[in-house]
Amino acid sequence: MEKRSGYITVYLALTLGILISLITTMLYGIRVHTIRFETECSMDMGLDSIFAEYNREMLSRYGLLFIDSSYGGSVPSADYTKSQLLYYMNLNFDHKGAGVFSKDLTGLNADNAFLEGVSYASDNSGEVLRYQIVQYIKSKYGVGVADDMLNNMVDMDSLLGKYDSYARQREEAEEKVRSIVDDANSKKDKDDDPVTISNPADSVDKLSSSNALYFALGDKTNLNMNAINLNSYISKRGYTNGAGLRSTQTKADGLVSKAIIEKYIFNKCGYYDHERAGSALNYQIEYIIKGQDSDLKNLEKIAEDIFKTRYVINMAYLMTDTAKQAEAEVIATIAACLLLLPELIDAIKLTILFAWGYVESAKDLRMLFAGNNLPIVKNSGNWNTPLYQLIGYRRYLDDYKVAGGELSYETYLAGFLALENTDKMTMRLCDIMEMDIRQTPGNGNFMMDGQIYQLTAEVNVSSKYGYGCNIRRFYTYE
Repeated sequence: MEKRSGYITVYLALTLGILISLITTMLYGIRVHTIRFETECSMDMGLDSIFAEYNREMLSRYGLLFIDSSYGGSVPSADYTKSQLLYYMNLNFDHKGAGVFSKDLTGLNADNAFLEGVSYASDNSGEVLRYQIVQYIKSKYGVGVADDMLNNMVDMDSLLGKYDSYARQREEAEEKVRSIVDDANSKKDKDDDPVTISNPADSVDKLSSSNALYFALGDKTNLNMNAINLNSYISKRGYTNGAGLRSTQTKADGLVSKAIIEKYIFNKCGYYDHERAGSALNYQIEYIIKGQDSDLKNLEKIAEDIFKTRYVINMAYLMTDTAKQAEAEVIATIAACLLLLPELIDAIKLTILFAWGYVESAKDLRMLFAGNNLPIVKNSGNWNTPLYQLIGYRRYLDDYKVAGGELSYETYLAGFLALENTDKMTMRLCDIMEMDIRQTPGNGNFMMDGQIYQLTAEVNVSSKYGYGCNIRRFYTYE
């Protein structure tokens, strides 16, 4: 009986030990599971919190979401973002009075955070910015948003390329006139009066940026022309380059993506006669195209390029209009015959035609900058310059009839944008964003290479009960 009682005691002791072991293991498992669960929840909430700290001005002005890693300071740094993540996680762990899930049970603390794969807006010449822009525009306007831009694109490159050919022909004609006149003078006695020619084409000056802007605007002095120090903006200064896009994210390259970005630029940036309030430069799209440090210089260069395209269009018409060629030939014949130099006729005729096209182009600029559309092809019905207006042509620049046409000022800007290198265009857009955001309260040192789009975070979490774990997450605004 005593022996059996001893067996029972041993059995009970073993059973109790097993139960205690099972309970201990179960409690350990529960605690570890609780720690893991709470850590994952805290990590998600912490990441949600730092991604909720997007720059409000970027969203308001440009419709884009980025964490500003400067947090209003002078220098952006992912270290600040890492500190914010730890702060929010520990804030989540500190839930005293929450019953069984209180800090007394888990005693958790986020000790260290490591950020990698951090993507900034400006990475790889703005590929991350382009990526979010394409997502934004497609969500706002639909996937076919680029169709209008592509269908209405004018080949400005071809027109600009032909300008040099016409300019050379004009110079060759002028040189031929000079050569014939010089040759005639070389055969005269030194006491004879030199040969001089009265050519109406001589009153037409050479093209320059300042001339083109005068043709466009006249004597307007009320335009507000701003200037900037380019060296303080991202396209000119050194900048941080992060991880860029992930391999699973499609880069916004190619004609369709570029057209979408151009659509975005026209949505968000100002230009001549469509300026945006609160902008460092009034003519932002002109800056994106030309990259000069003042509104004046950018507008001058745009006007010069538009003039060149108009000159090509006007000369293409003049070279096929027999009536206008006959008019020019009459004047050339009179000038040559007065000098008894009939060999001058063809050369003078050409100089007159080139001068005529020049004055018509100047008048086109004046019309365009007054808000009128221009035709892509000239004919006798929409030609605005009679031949007599070559002499003193500047006083006739406002003498025109509006025939309308396919080409607006915006069409020209879109055509010039299409010629720009995509990377260069994007980085100049980054400049514009920096210029404007820096003018808003608390953003005086705003930098596009401090704007975080996505990241991978790993956090080490420990418990005062001796447990711990590592949690890793990828987060993005996508």
